Amino acid sequence: MKPGGNTCDIFCTVVDNYGDIGVSWRLARQLANEHGMAVRLWVDELTSFARLCPAVDAMLDAQYQQAVEVRRWPAEFPPVEPAALVIEAFACRLPQRYEAAMAARVDKPVWINLEYLTAEDWVEGCHRLPSP
Repeated sequence: MKPGGNTCDIFCTVVDNYGDIGVSWRLARQLANEHGMAVRLWVDELTSFARLCPAVDAMLDAQYQQAVEVRRWPAEFPPVEPAALVIEAFACRLPQRYEAAMAARVDKPVWINLEYLTAEDWVEGCHRLPSP
């Protein structure tokens, strides 16, 4: 990803029923294809993602899918230049190395924590269900 103001990193941990990766993937594609952003989608579990997007190769650490750079989110996070826009999706926690790199930037990134919010009672019965 080229450094600059039109870049976005989205971080997603796959928790349940593909909702996390489904929303993150849809957002990544929209930002890339409709808004011309250079988007890097960091995913901790590519096998579930591949079920939603069969073109994804769960064995690759980095690949491009539909104008989005898809990256495996490893336990030992690599040194990378943070994007101008950083989205932490659904209660995931950014890697410490990435947070430190964000803090070191002269132009601080916009940091968004994306969450599901609802007051509906039925949600509790649907949360953390296993993915097939």
